[in-house]
Amino acid sequence: MKKFINDPADVERQVVDGYVKAYPSLIAKAADDIVVRAHAKRDKVALVSGGGMGHEPAHLGFVGSGMLDAAVGGAVFTSPAVDRVAAGIGAVAPGNKGVLLVIKNYTGDAVNFKMAEQAAKEDGFSVDHVVVDDDVAVQDSTFTVGRRGVAGTVFIHKCAGAAAEAGAELPEVKRVAEKVIANVRTMCVAIEPCTVPAAGKPGFELADDEMEMGVGIHGEPGVRRAAMEPVDAMVDEMLEKILGDIDYSGHEVVVMVNSSGATPPYELAIVNNRVHDVLTSRGIPVWRTYMGPYMTSLEMRGFSISILRLDDEIKELLAAPAQAPAWVEGSVVREATDAAPAAAKVREQKVEVADGGVADEATELVCRALSEVADVLSTHKDELTELDMPIGDSDHGINMARGFEAVREQLPVLEKGGVPAALRTAGMTVVSKVGGSSGPLYGTILRKLGITAKKMGGLTLDSFTVGLDAGFKGIQELAGAKEGDKTMLDAMAPAIRSLERSVEAHQGIAEALDAAAAAAAEGAETTIPLIARKGRASYLGERSVGHKDPGAASFAYCMAAIAQAYKN
Repeated sequence: MKKFINDPADVERQVVDGYVKAYPSLIAKAADDIVVRAHAKRDKVALVSGGGMGHEPAHLGFVGSGMLDAAVGGAVFTSPAVDRVAAGIGAVAPGNKGVLLVIKNYTGDAVNFKMAEQAAKEDGFSVDHVVVDDDVAVQDSTFTVGRRGVAGTVFIHKCAGAAAEAGAELPEVKRVAEKVIANVRTMCVAIEPCTVPAAGKPGFELADDEMEMGVGIHGEPGVRRAAMEPVDAMVDEMLEKILGDIDYSGHEVVVMVNSSGATPPYELAIVNNRVHDVLTSRGIPVWRTYMGPYMTSLEMRGFSISILRLDDEIKELLAAPAQAPAWVEGSVVREATDAAPAAAKVREQKVEVADGGVADEATELVCRALSEVADVLSTHKDELTELDMPIGDSDHGINMARGFEAVREQLPVLEKGGVPAALRTAGMTVVSKVGGSSGPLYGTILRKLGITAKKMGGLTLDSFTVGLDAGFKGIQELAGAKEGDKTMLDAMAPAIRSLERSVEAHQGIAEALDAAAAAAAEGAETTIPLIARKGRASYLGERSVGHKDPGAASFAYCMAAIAQAYKN
């Protein structure tokens, strides 16, 4: 891996610092992962967007007057955790009339942003959201979680931002955003993959004479791999999908030819030339063209085409003044007189301490199990990341190991807090530190285990089984998955059934945990021939067959670690 970076673990912070230092009159840093306007607006609707970093200039490059009020960044290609999104909302909500979240349609982004929205509402803020799904490469079907949000998202930032800047109320700003979402379509192609710095390896491989049609912005494999073609043929295929999805006849359009990161301007110009020729031949007039890097995928060599269908309202919103680091079409607006907002305050996790602050045997067992889980995930970090590369975004092992290492660091305090508090606190730590969709899902399991232990008066094999089942149901509700969808639930379900049989048969705890761990491992193996129906792997459809689900594999390792901890 060759990159102009320092420590891969510190790239996100340095990217934020570099942008803020380059554009100090436009943006300011509210936290290491949150960028806000340098001059805050007041008494209007604020827009917040974000996601995993690595898409620069999106999203922090579109923070500014007439566009976003805050951008929240996660680790590269990993959704920011719930508490970070909540901090982003908290940085701009006070003094404004509401907050609209612009969410790209990925499981991790949707789960974390929606949970943060719920928390903000509980704190008394007026918050709503829209979900962007402009990628025509991925069709709505039982194999997907819906279309992905890609480069067309920038148009939502611009138009909704203009409406908010003009003083529109929250429902009206949301209406504008949804109108733009309904009228924009995008498709991408790549000829070389990108490498997540923390992974050190490309997310997928392409031969020198191959292309990936319909690739996603996180480097997810596309819908078709084929021999290289002249770029005009690629553009023709992409426009056929885009123009066939909605009726553009009788409307002006705007065109965005977006670089995926490593595609130079001269190649984008060739792409744009063909796009204009095709649209002209079909009698579709182009009102304005945006060409350059708007939403990238690190150094991936590829491009996307976005076509936005116009009416008078959308044209007026696009033409409205805007000033943000990456928005080249915006005209200069007068600076607001408001001072930059104070840095967002991070809500630290508080650990409850039991009376007397003395560790009991059950809590020591929980902490020993958490430590064993951290060991196992660290040992298998590279293996889990390898499993994630062909069907995910190449970070599962890295993220899981990081999250449970953070839990391990809390163990000296956790062991004095009692079982319910230790599990709940560990769960919130995992949510905060793992990020993506795995953080909320594993955090849900730990929190449900803690709640159940409290309700049932302690930690027993019975309460562990009931709590794990509550975690299973919580994941179903949160992510919409079920057994057979090629997810971690395929390992959880057989483990729970095994535990239920052991409880009914009054089996010993060690034997019961061993049996559950074996059942989880068998369940993980059963995901290999399955077609993924949820998560990023679902975008591959039948191409996901033949790969073990990394979430199921990590859960099986966790169950084995728990069984070993009890023996120890």
